[in-house]
Amino acid sequence: MNKNLLATILVLLTTVAFYFYSADFRKTVKQVEVSVTGGENIPVVIVPHFDFAKEERLSLLGNISEKNNLKTLVLVSVNHFNTGSGQIVTTKRDWQVAAGEILSAKKLEEKIVNDGLAIDDELAFTNEHGITNILADIYETFPNVPILPIIIKDTTNKEKIDQLADWLNSECRDCLLVSSVDFSHYCPRALANVHDQYSIQALTKLDKDKVWLAETDSPQTLYLSLKIAENREAKNFQLVYHANSADPSETDDTETTSVVLGYYTDKELSGAEAVESSTSFVIAGDAMFDRAVWHYFKDKGLKSIFSNFGDRVFRGVDLSLLNLEGPISAKEIDDDWQSGSLVFNFPPETTSVLKYLNVNSASLANNHTNNAGNSGFINTNKVLEEAGINYFGKPNGFDESSVLQIDGEIPISVIGIMAIDNFDNQPLLAKISAEKSAGRKVIIFPHWGVEYAPKHSISQERLARSWISSGADLIVGSHPHVTQDFEIIDGRPVIYSLGNFVFDQFFSQETQEGLVLAGTITKDKITLSFLPTREKLVKPEFLRGEEKVAKIRTFFGIDSETGFKKISSDTIEIVY
Repeated sequence: MNKNLLATILVLLTTVAFYFYSADFRKTVKQVEVSVTGGENIPVVIVPHFDFAKEERLSLLGNISEKNNLKTLVLVSVNHFNTGSGQIVTTKRDWQVAAGEILSAKKLEEKIVNDGLAIDDELAFTNEHGITNILADIYETFPNVPILPIIIKDTTNKEKIDQLADWLNSECRDCLLVSSVDFSHYCPRALANVHDQYSIQALTKLDKDKVWLAETDSPQTLYLSLKIAENREAKNFQLVYHANSADPSETDDTETTSVVLGYYTDKELSGAEAVESSTSFVIAGDAMFDRAVWHYFKDKGLKSIFSNFGDRVFRGVDLSLLNLEGPISAKEIDDDWQSGSLVFNFPPETTSVLKYLNVNSASLANNHTNNAGNSGFINTNKVLEEAGINYFGKPNGFDESSVLQIDGEIPISVIGIMAIDNFDNQPLLAKISAEKSAGRKVIIFPHWGVEYAPKHSISQERLARSWISSGADLIVGSHPHVTQDFEIIDGRPVIYSLGNFVFDQFFSQETQEGLVLAGTITKDKITLSFLPTREKLVKPEFLRGEEKVAKIRTFFGIDSETGFKKISSDTIEIVY
């Protein structure tokens, strides 16, 4: 065959293959045509400052500007570098862009400073890309419209944002608020998608509490957006574009930043534009903060354990959960790591670490939670409650304290059960049935199985089948200290063991590996993303590339098994 012809064929085949691969990727992208009508009330636009979606940003701003006779624009962003002396900072400077000059709304700027809502500090805007990346688009789409730039530190509280919203509603009611916000940061693609579903749903439902907890670079800016939309009676969020920056040719675990474009309007949206209701979760396995964990990090602070993991993973979901494998002490604990004791007691710092991670729930249904006796168990309950962390489960058996209810868009009940010892399964089965009859999805979080066994036992499967028969929708297990196999029973997924999340079991590779499970539950389906981790001297981090794929294959034949739809190399969807 002619070499030139062969080369042409290879190029064509590569192009076709890339097209189909990209087509799969584009299925995760939400993009709709903007149809703004004259007289439509649009007080808030949400755009990214990440230029990955620059074309879409310019298109959205241009479409809105064509139908609105705007006199002033307020451009708000996070203060990325926490510069300036105030929580809320503005400036009266005029802005130079390549095509010309954008004038400052000086009288408005002077008013907001004089009223004590913001500090004037031009230097704080130096290199502030949350503002500067948007200016050229504003000049092109809103020529001759002066702007009031505002940057907000990420430590600013709700009360301060409420005051800013009230001020804007009073002094700048006809202004357009352009909120410059990037969404999920530095997370694998699958995890970013879970974060974004939570964020978009919070925007759609005008849920200010949830938007404050969303995984974005500025909850303050989004909270302000919701306040302004409510004040201006434009309560319908039109999602225009949603995607993440990971290239389709890259692996699914590539760290990404995601973007969302949309606006609030008083125009009623059609059913086709509605966001599907879901409840989201991120669940990790066994977490232990005594022995060598405490020894190695007591002087550095326990937060440093997560320097390779970060504080974003558990943020921006309805349920962020782990198994807390021991009690929390009311006083400083001894550094007795060399004893190898199996009686655990965690330092008081534990709750601040869980808060840092954004873990909102902890299971106490395990064989170590009573290691400090009843007084230790009571103190653990007390300090978790004081920290605002949900807790459920007990050292043995089942009662009402074993149930955690999460009232997301899809209500769920999480039930923790210490199932290593014999217990009466009948009350649990009755509770599962009752929760399901009440219209709730049910997740069982059992502490069960044989330590270090890579496969589940007959007793585990027997219990799983009984729970599923009574109405359980998802079973996620802990205790074996290694990941165990995955299976689907009667259309319901069972992850028999997540393995260790933070533990000092250095004697094997398997005990230093674990699994973080992320996903969403809707009315008729569940999406699961398998995110394997490993510990390096206790410090967890995500596995990536072939290592990640190989680890998933040890517990799940994602390419060969049936009963689900494969979405990507780490994500599946199961329709009920």
